[in-house]
Amino acid sequence: MARETRQKHTETAHIKGSGESQHSHVEYGSTHVAWDRDSGSDFAITSVNLPDRLDAQEVRARAAADSERPSVRRLHRSDVIRIIGWLIVAVVAGALAWAALRVGMPLRAAISPAGVEASVGAALGVPVSVADTRVDLSPSPRLVVTGMVAQSGFQLPKIELHFNWRAALEGLQSSKWVLGEARVAPVQLTGAQALALLHSARGAGRLPVAISTIRFESVEFPDLILLPGRYEAIVRRGAEQGAFSVISLKRLDGDGEMEVEIRPPAAQDSAASFALFARKWATAIGPAIVWSEATAQGEFRADLVRVDSYSVGGQFGNLNGAAQLLKEASGWRLAGNVRSPDLAVEQVIRRAAGLGEDAKALEPIPLRGTAKFDLTVSGSGASAAETLRQAIVGGPVSVSGATFVGLNLGLVAAQGKAEGAGGTTRFTDLECDVVVSKDGLTVRNVAGRAGGLRVHGGFQVDRKMQISGSLRLEVASPRGVVGADVRISGTAVAPTYH
Repeated sequence: MARETRQKHTETAHIKGSGESQHSHVEYGSTHVAWDRDSGSDFAITSVNLPDRLDAQEVRARAAADSERPSVRRLHRSDVIRIIGWLIVAVVAGALAWAALRVGMPLRAAISPAGVEASVGAALGVPVSVADTRVDLSPSPRLVVTGMVAQSGFQLPKIELHFNWRAALEGLQSSKWVLGEARVAPVQLTGAQALALLHSARGAGRLPVAISTIRFESVEFPDLILLPGRYEAIVRRGAEQGAFSVISLKRLDGDGEMEVEIRPPAAQDSAASFALFARKWATAIGPAIVWSEATAQGEFRADLVRVDSYSVGGQFGNLNGAAQLLKEASGWRLAGNVRSPDLAVEQVIRRAAGLGEDAKALEPIPLRGTAKFDLTVSGSGASAAETLRQAIVGGPVSVSGATFVGLNLGLVAAQGKAEGAGGTTRFTDLECDVVVSKDGLTVRNVAGRAGGLRVHGGFQVDRKMQISGSLRLEVASPRGVVGADVRISGTAVAPTYH
């Protein structure tokens, strides 16, 4: 009975002690501590676990203090340096961004279609439209302009303005687009378009100075008979105030070499000057003969082409003269001359027939000698091309040292027939009138003399070197004057006589 009573009393005390220990505390700053008998007995029972309970209470107290009171941290020197560094970085980044916007926006506006239209239009002095622009970095940095059309009449499908990175950096510093060589994609130009583009060349000098060269990769002039084939055209700035004053044309196809140097007109109504240099060159008009060299100089405008002087030469002689192609109220008119003091007739016939030097022994040419002439060039037509195609070159020709090979004309005149009269005839003088056109060669009013022999008549040679005509042969003899008529046929290099 006593044991049970003691056990109950102990459990009751334990329960009371546990409940009060959560609220028991000491008030700092007070000398009076309230004492309770029951609390004292509870303290005696729970004093065994006192260290653990105090530790847990201190942890809870510190956590509550940390959550309720703001912590105070001193600012160290390293923190100040770090803050200043971040401020400097922020200022530099802001300055770079501002500079990029300040430079980039003008550059972007300059290379946009509207910017290119404004720059090129102001330089050329005519309104210009551009379909699109873009910047390509591969294979090399360049500005690509497509679909440029000028109100003056010309249009260019694609232009590439190349630049290098150094030029790009200079452009960033000056807030201007800095470009190098401008390349124009292959294009075909009519005569009117080419002339409009030529008149714009002077104004192109107002483009950025860094554009020192404009290169047309391939240009064709379908309606200009004097410039057949494809050409590379290069426009360079001259020394005079940085203007584009020299245009060079170089033929890309065909045999031989041909270059034309053109200086643009100083004003809209003035003429452009040109100079031509060629080697192993076949003329676009006249016989298909390849000349060793050729030169020409003159001027031209929309209604005029004037060749002040020209010269073509080869192993068989030289030709020189002048010409003018002028547009009048009734159409176009051609006038000029062509002269030569020493044209080898045999070699000219051989070249016109397409025979090489190795065929000389196998194909004897029927006429030999050195021709001297000063012929007149004339023609007319509705257009310049038609006038050149209808051009006629004609006049008197004298042949010194003329030799007729394959027939003894004196023997033919004496016996009255050509059969069996082979041999040669050496003339003391031979003169005739010739007319050269697109259809071939016509020889009229032949007047030859070899001793007592007189030769008269004429013949024609077409573009295929087919010959046809007749000669009247007369020779004086003791019995009087005898003669015969000889008909000529076959080819100019191998004629037959009847």
